Amino acid sequence: MTLPKQIQSGEAGQTHKELQLRAAETSPPEQIYPALSFKDVVAMIYRRRWLALTLFSAIFLIVAVFTLLQPSIYATRAQLLFKKERINTVVSPSEAAASEGKPQLSEEALNSEIEILKSSTLMREVLRRDQLYQQIVGPENAQTLDSTTALELAVALLKKDINSQIVPKSNIVQVSYESKDPNLATQVVNELCQRYVIRHLEVHENKGIYNFFQKQAEVLRDSLQTLASSLQQFEAENNLIAPEQQRQLFLQKLADYEMQFNATRASAQAATRQVEFLEKQLAATPERVHAQNEQASSAVREALTKELESLTLKYDLMVQAEKDPAEPRSQLTRSLKARIAQIEETLHQQQVAEKPEVATDINKTMMNLAGDLTRARFDLIGYKERENELASAMARLRQDIKNLESASFTHEAMVRELHLAQSNYLLYAKKQEEARISEALDREKVANVSIIDPASLPLDPVRPNRQLNLVMGFFLALFVGLGTAWSVSFFDDVAHTSGDVERQLNVPVIVSIPEGQWPPNLLPESMLEPGNFSAHSS
Repeated sequence: MTLPKQIQSGEAGQTHKELQLRAAETSPPEQIYPALSFKDVVAMIYRRRWLALTLFSAIFLIVAVFTLLQPSIYATRAQLLFKKERINTVVSPSEAAASEGKPQLSEEALNSEIEILKSSTLMREVLRRDQLYQQIVGPENAQTLDSTTALELAVALLKKDINSQIVPKSNIVQVSYESKDPNLATQVVNELCQRYVIRHLEVHENKGIYNFFQKQAEVLRDSLQTLASSLQQFEAENNLIAPEQQRQLFLQKLADYEMQFNATRASAQAATRQVEFLEKQLAATPERVHAQNEQASSAVREALTKELESLTLKYDLMVQAEKDPAEPRSQLTRSLKARIAQIEETLHQQQVAEKPEVATDINKTMMNLAGDLTRARFDLIGYKERENELASAMARLRQDIKNLESASFTHEAMVRELHLAQSNYLLYAKKQEEARISEALDREKVANVSIIDPASLPLDPVRPNRQLNLVMGFFLALFVGLGTAWSVSFFDDVAHTSGDVERQLNVPVIVSIPEGQWPPNLLPESMLEPGNFSAHSS
């Protein structure tokens, strides 16, 4: 089909450019031409079908060859569980501080364990096993490099390819490794986990801590015995049994003495007033009265006898009171005894003396006043003596209280020091036992980390995914081939269909004549000249 056969404009002798400009001027601006249809797209692609097929084959072949030639990578993994049962012995001044200082399985602690797992020292130990480093660096590098360089290169490659991460919300660390050889990957991961458990014990082991706590416990035990002996000796020297109870007893006794002292002082003051009163009464009373001697002697003996009975009763009471060692000693007993002896002597002399028939007798009232005065004076002397004794006793008791308080202060300091030594000894003894258990667990290779899921031999590679790559390569090659064929046809300025004419010239097609069906009288021959139109065959 040629371009002149498809253009039916009715004007001859015009060029292609003039027809395009004229069509643009005469076409109404509001004219909407049909868009590119699916048939046109298919036609464009079909015209460039060999280009699309060539690109599709080339791209798909490249993807398939690359996918098939790419080596298979196998991945294996193992899991380590960290427990809280094994806690290292912590040196602390008190039990509370020791419990607070215990390490916890935080994210920082697990990250520290991961760094130990990926340490170069541990990697070297793993790669020396069965010369695994030669398999990692490859046969060519293993032959050209010396063993040290090959080992360091293998360590760098292993640290790059090994992957260790914490499983979220758990105390589990997952170790994974990828390699072309599935047996090598499994062997490396299992050997790394086993070596890490041993390395973990070596890193966290506290060598010599048991001997340290043992020596400290022995020193504290000797110090404790010395302090206990000193405390017992101090208590014996100061007569301390229960200082606080003793102090309370002393204070109670001092209060009793003060009460007795005040009562005695009040009695002494009353006795003093009574003596003064009796002395005034005795001074105003006559000494003698006229009476028969027998009656006077009888009255005197009766008065002396009553006074003797009163003094004897008081003397017996005072003797019984002085049997208590806590009561102060006085001279009142001796004075009463002397007075009793004097009265007895007077009565005896009156009994043996001759009695006159009539005489001037002693005034009986005066005798009574004299007896009362004598008793009041003796009472006053007794009150004064007891007051002095109570004052001395209170002074001694206050001094005892003062000495007790001073001794109690020293005693409390010694007791505190003894309790502190006991607490330290118990703490170090407990730490000694913990250190002994820890060292025993280290000797038995018991750790707080265990391999819960060792690496197993992988059966399927993790990459490449050949099926997925081939499918993606197929669609990529199809998209590139079809898209390239359509793009080449779309931007080609050769009109092959009426749609190309409308799209390129922006004019509607009125009539199209299929190729080979041209009536000879439809167009003048002048329009078919090469100068007017350019004929392009499809």
